[in-house]
Amino acid sequence: MPRGGQVGRWLQLLQELSESRRGLSAEILARRHGWHVRTVHRDLAALDHAGVPLASDGGRWKLVDGWKHTLPFPMPVGEKLALHAARLLMRPYAGTPFARDFGRLYDRLGGPHAAAPDRQGALFQRLRPVLTAPSELAIDYGRFAGLVETLATACEQRQTVRAVYFVDARRELTRRDLDPYHLHFDPRLEALYVFAWCHLRGAMRTFAMHRFRAATPTARRFEVPATFSVDKYLGGSFRIWRGENTVRVRLGIDSADAGWVSERRWHASQRLRRRADGGCELDFTVDSTVEIRRFILQFGSACQVLAPARLRREIADEHARAARRAAAPPQESMTLEKSVSKS
Repeated sequence: MPRGGQVGRWLQLLQELSESRRGLSAEILARRHGWHVRTVHRDLAALDHAGVPLASDGGRWKLVDGWKHTLPFPMPVGEKLALHAARLLMRPYAGTPFARDFGRLYDRLGGPHAAAPDRQGALFQRLRPVLTAPSELAIDYGRFAGLVETLATACEQRQTVRAVYFVDARRELTRRDLDPYHLHFDPRLEALYVFAWCHLRGAMRTFAMHRFRAATPTARRFEVPATFSVDKYLGGSFRIWRGENTVRVRLGIDSADAGWVSERRWHASQRLRRRADGGCELDFTVDSTVEIRRFILQFGSACQVLAPARLRREIADEHARAARRAAAPPQESMTLEKSVSKS
């Protein structure tokens, strides 16, 4: 897979070649961007090998004639690549109305897969080696296509729904009326959520789409308060789940993981300080410690809770339980295959 710098050069090369009628030499491209000529030759060869419709004549490179004529308006390579990336990022919605409608838009803008090889639509397939967005889908939303459509329509039409919802942690099935304000996809959790006013609880709540067992529109209508905004609603959450009490959390990260941690923005309130020993300290202000506990535990012994004291004790207890469990002999459970063979 190409690295970030290489992808950037490829995008610039494709953009310039798409705008040139007579083509450009590797030497001209190298001078324009301060690249080495050999680097440009390697990049052009890689694009050609990937199937991008390039032609070379007398040392000049260009995109083959006729590739731009599928659309009634010009669409630069960079814009097509952005649309291609958007399609890759739509993969978590596979099987839902969102994915279906975006697929139609994608084909209208880029042309169907069966487009002639010299047409713009076929360029999408050739761009696959240039940019990828792999995603092991955590949840198959194709199974919830009807629910997604019902709740999306209810959001748009401001319509109360009668829902059956399952909370796995409590093994609890509830029936409740909801005013769905907003649908939200969290790419870090690869999950789709609904922000809704819950008539059962008399408060705003976050609902995971895959935990709905049913949702039926009612005749009742609602208005979203002018004071509601997604940014405010999620402002204090570490990822998606909110709590009632604001907590300041300070973490110390060992040097082995500090570089990776410090390269990323984990929360809007984050403050980071590098230490002389190569480690770093993270400071967050969040509404709940439920999700930040999972964040801490992924680092094992490389992360130390500096504050608050209660969270420090909870993490220490969790590590102690994990150590005891790891030291205990494994308990073999009866598998389906074994139970069938014995019967």
